[in-house]
Amino acid sequence: MNRRHLLQLGLLAAPAIILANSVKADDAELVVGSNVGSPPFAYKDGDHYSGFDMEVFGEIAKGMNRKWRVQPMDFGALIPALQTGNIDAIVSQLFIKPARQKVIDFSDPYYQSGLVAVIKADNTTIKTSDDLAGKTIGTETGTVAVDYIQNHIKSATIDQMPNIDNALLALEAGRTDAVVYDTPVLMYYANGNGKGKVRVIHPTLEGLDVGIGFQKGSPLVAPANAVLAAMKADGRLKAIREKWFGPDQA
Repeated sequence: MNRRHLLQLGLLAAPAIILANSVKADDAELVVGSNVGSPPFAYKDGDHYSGFDMEVFGEIAKGMNRKWRVQPMDFGALIPALQTGNIDAIVSQLFIKPARQKVIDFSDPYYQSGLVAVIKADNTTIKTSDDLAGKTIGTETGTVAVDYIQNHIKSATIDQMPNIDNALLALEAGRTDAVVYDTPVLMYYANGNGKGKVRVIHPTLEGLDVGIGFQKGSPLVAPANAVLAAMKADGRLKAIREKWFGPDQA
């Protein structure tokens, strides 16, 4: 076979190779990064992961006809892992904020959360959020809670920890005066394992939209948004939200 025939065969095979690679890419298992130590959003339940975030993304992946698996990691490592291509998406109660929108893309919001403070149940000196000024406040590193404390709580000392469990343990041990973090997570804790140990300071400090994080220019954004829109329209998203947070949660 001469070089001309080889070249012709190569040109004929090229579209098939490109198509095969495209199909392979479209069918590839999605790797989803999540801080899985944050019930009720994401946590290990036996041999699988459960929680509100996990259930929402499960419906999205089903609608996109994609297999997926969870890559557990600390919250502060999620965006760098997404930027370097080690994960395909972040599903970890990721607040949509301008600084993050500069470096990653977001899905449409699927939940509105916020920040709240908890203190030890026997603390009599902190009654309102104004009393947090000058106190030592624990939270999880890399979260919007860090920015909020820095910008809104005067003279506070921030004790940043790898995960919220460590921050709550430090509070119970008396090493900090309060913890500021996502409202549903702290409410879930205060009404569960922390009942009688901590007290929630009302009202909520700040409300923010939550979305799924993707790499800049990711082709996954549009199909994810299409499934989310369908879930909002047919009531599936509301049903999942009420399952985990009750009918009175926004």
